[in-house]
Amino acid sequence: MTTPTAEETTMSRTDLVRTGHLRGVAAVSRRLRHSGLVVGIWFWAIYALYAVGITVGNAVAGNDLEISALDATLGASRWSMIWLGIAASVGVLALHVSAGGSRRSLFEGVVRGSLAVGAGYGVVTTIALLGERALSTSLGMTWRRLGALPFDSPLTLLGTVVAEALVITTYLLFGACVGAGFARYRAWGTLLVVPLAVPAVLVDLATRTGVVGSIANVELLPDIEHAEVPPSEGLLTMLLGLGGAALAVVLAAVLLYALLRTISVRPS
Repeated sequence: MTTPTAEETTMSRTDLVRTGHLRGVAAVSRRLRHSGLVVGIWFWAIYALYAVGITVGNAVAGNDLEISALDATLGASRWSMIWLGIAASVGVLALHVSAGGSRRSLFEGVVRGSLAVGAGYGVVTTIALLGERALSTSLGMTWRRLGALPFDSPLTLLGTVVAEALVITTYLLFGACVGAGFARYRAWGTLLVVPLAVPAVLVDLATRTGVVGSIANVELLPDIEHAEVPPSEGLLTMLLGLGGAALAVVLAAVLLYALLRTISVRPS
């Protein structure tokens, strides 16, 4: 039996470290995806009842709903993502470290999981909007988005999938940043919530959705009683919106990485 050389031993240790790192990343990502699936099932089931009920109810009453039922909630799907992001960073931190994970593998797992959950939500959101439009028009009602990016061609539909995916990804990472901030600074972490929200504000502005996006694009013409948030038009608007949303994801990821680097890796 031959004795392994120093080089072989070093390579073996490197392989073990890499395997452990990838295993940790996969575990965090899998946990986040599973949680996102559970939250998504509940959210979209409740949304379907709400959207069908409010659309059919207005049609029976002889009213015209005019705008998307989903947009009228001003981005309701975002808020559960913040909670999910907090749980993904703080909730698994001690367990992850106890199992031999690192801050880096936790970070990569949260980012990968957030991108996966965001992609799923992007597809489902676009399908939900198409379903709303089909139902409204079949009942003789008008339908339009409340602000948002263009939604009038196959290309803009694909853009909507990407935009909504980036929105959810940003909010998940924002939630993870909030959780990491509290884990690092405890009660003082409250002071970080506002600056950490910059990516969330940016993604709202870029996609013209959510509370901030709707308020920023409201038009008070001819007066405040007729205020509305008109839908956007044009390929350039779509591209600028997607660019801004992608920048928001990158910024949120950078903030999360900076925070996780300073968190103690000792199990608590």
